[in-house]
Amino acid sequence: MQAQVVLIPDESKKFIIKALLSMDSVANALKKGIVVVHPSSTTLFLYEALMGRLPDAGDHWVSGLILPRGLCASRHTIERMATRDQSMQDPLDNKNAWIFIKGELQEKMRLGDILEQMSSDDIYVKAPNAVDLEGNVGVLYANPAGGGGTIGRVIGRARKRKFHLLFPAGIEKLIPVPVKQAAHKAGFKRAARVMGMPCGMIPIAASLGQKIDETDAVRILSGAEAVPIAAGGLGGAGGAVVLAIDGTQSQVNRAVDAVESVKGARLPPLDLLPCSRCPNPNCQQRGLRDIPWLEL
Repeated sequence: MQAQVVLIPDESKKFIIKALLSMDSVANALKKGIVVVHPSSTTLFLYEALMGRLPDAGDHWVSGLILPRGLCASRHTIERMATRDQSMQDPLDNKNAWIFIKGELQEKMRLGDILEQMSSDDIYVKAPNAVDLEGNVGVLYANPAGGGGTIGRVIGRARKRKFHLLFPAGIEKLIPVPVKQAAHKAGFKRAARVMGMPCGMIPIAASLGQKIDETDAVRILSGAEAVPIAAGGLGGAGGAVVLAIDGTQSQVNRAVDAVESVKGARLPPLDLLPCSRCPNPNCQQRGLRDIPWLEL
């Protein structure tokens, strides 16, 4: 039996998280161990599933952003960048992660401290910015002090502590070149002109973590197999993916039911600063005004 379904990016994010939460390794870590979640537009749906609500108003749920106007960041992130000496800032010396111990959210734990407690039974979840055909992922970072941002330090701890890295990422993140090549081209010193903040990229080999996209989610949730047969769309379907799903009747029905359960999912409004009032010290568009596309 075959079915064809359409997921727009917001729906894909929730669908992938639905699959991630059904994995035995995640369920066990939530019951007995530690799950650390890097806030993002994908993992927001993980927080919602575990807490039964979205983060409180004013809490940050996303840091870096790719917007029509360029490479940007949330108000919370920009204000933090503008008030700290980045050359001295340790990304692990903060509480900008959702940390769950035995399924309970820890409000005041420092990220660096919890990483040192994690073991092979624990999970770190990070949504990447790019995925290649080999399952390698790339994560953009905008701190010119280097070190690969938070994820660079997390990778180092994961090698030492052996905890699992999960990378939920929709097919919209697929790039047509190897991530390692893309990371070589990205960088703070390469770009003389930037729409927004110059970014570097840290490449992460498929052997270091598990990528989960829509096709993986179909298999995890139903046992069926899915193949992307089209992408893109109009009328709010930009970035959409069309999947052909094959399997037994029960498998395909489970897959379609799972897709239908996330239809209509939408992210909350973004909390953005206009370029004309932005204090971001790293943005080339800071302070610009009277350019219509900057306010998109």
